[in-house]
Amino acid sequence: MASSIAATQLFPLSHTLCFSKPNQNQHRFILPSKCTDPNLCSSFNFKNRALFCTSNFFRPSQAVLNSSTPLISQEEPNTKNKNDNSTLREICQGHVPEHVLGRLEEVGYVVPTDVQRQALPVLFSGRDCIIHAQVNFDRFWKTLAYLLLIYSVINAQRSAVQALIVVPTRELGMQVTKVARMLAAKPMDITVMALLDGGMLRRHKSWLKAEPPTIVVATIASLCQMLEKHIFKLEAMQVLVIDEVDFMFNSSKQVSSLRKLLTSYSSCNNRRTVFASASIPQHRRFLHDCIQQKWTKNDVVHIHVNPIEPMPSRLQHRFLTCSKNLRYQTLLALLQADAPKSGIIFVGEQSEKSKRAGNAPPTTLLIDFLKTSYGDCSDILLMEEDMNFNLRAASLLEVKQGGGYLLVATDIAARGVDLPETTHIYNFDLPRTAVDYLHRAGRTGRKPFSDEECYVTNIILPEEHFVLQRYENELMFKCEELIL
Repeated sequence: MASSIAATQLFPLSHTLCFSKPNQNQHRFILPSKCTDPNLCSSFNFKNRALFCTSNFFRPSQAVLNSSTPLISQEEPNTKNKNDNSTLREICQGHVPEHVLGRLEEVGYVVPTDVQRQALPVLFSGRDCIIHAQVNFDRFWKTLAYLLLIYSVINAQRSAVQALIVVPTRELGMQVTKVARMLAAKPMDITVMALLDGGMLRRHKSWLKAEPPTIVVATIASLCQMLEKHIFKLEAMQVLVIDEVDFMFNSSKQVSSLRKLLTSYSSCNNRRTVFASASIPQHRRFLHDCIQQKWTKNDVVHIHVNPIEPMPSRLQHRFLTCSKNLRYQTLLALLQADAPKSGIIFVGEQSEKSKRAGNAPPTTLLIDFLKTSYGDCSDILLMEEDMNFNLRAASLLEVKQGGGYLLVATDIAARGVDLPETTHIYNFDLPRTAVDYLHRAGRTGRKPFSDEECYVTNIILPEEHFVLQRYENELMFKCEELIL
């Protein structure tokens, strides 16, 4: 199997290769001649473009709000935190049970990430918190932060739901549940229930009546279903976590139920509330709403870590420009050149107009094309929001159990899907925002202790150049040009 494209060697020596060495103002990679046809070649004759990268003047900031503080983010000087060299154990000592700290060290979590270093002292102080940090390519950066808070306050002897973690997707819920159960190893008598869409809600109903779990991880739809039927109560809830909060507030299907949850179940003064996400657009407005709507206490703390930080150096960004009618052939040429062992192809959501017209989803069309044209990968799988939950779970299980895979997915796979073997991301359709680009890119480069090169490749139309350049400037990365 051919190796991945690297900066200095794109293909095995057996291929015909024409390579133009990049200089400061030129970033070009040439794909092999075997992947082209006359029509395809003609569409890639364009000029190099100058690349702009914002200078690194951004600094971490923390806004602390209370009843007497104006609603503005205050830029803090770029000084070292006094706990810069502290381990997770040192930060959590006296708050988190000893055996939980032991479990952390057993699985290799010793040195805290920046967001854990800043957020944990605030969380342990009893204040509400909005954890807002750019995608950190550590797999569980925010999950560990709020789970350590939960384990610092729950009472294992009390039979009641004491912590509720609300997630937007089943896939993220499964990941959070796995980490929570890993930390809840004996001798701690803690039960963690996953109340997720498509799950065995009837069995969960019996369980909840017999013995309420200590921690519930739930999607909003399944949670509301149980609450409306009065299957369990939240009066004893001490910690409420809303994970990927921006995704949920932007979802027309979830936002009304989420607002009801925040205002109706347990007073914000009797619980600790944590909002977490890598991206919170208009975060100052969101802070204002949290206080005005009484979703949080008045002294809520906004932890904003690395508002803009360059992506990992081992993550290479590339782009190809082609006409609309050659996008399928362009992707095929890329796959033949890269021969990725494990990759995700992101496709845009089908429009409502297209659905009403009875057209096949773009994901289905792409999979059909690849299965007939791309012979190097038999494991081409699908994951999209409209799929049955069990089918989505089956796709993920097949990916994790198999060797190589090629996953064709919509943006539902951009959050909460943990596939650390992924080395290649292909944006068949550009994401709608820089935040979405960040989340897609965050699906690769996640393999612990690996220095393997990973790639994000964008297939763009000529009129989309300025969109990609805007993402480069906002997220501080350079996108290199590929020429077929």
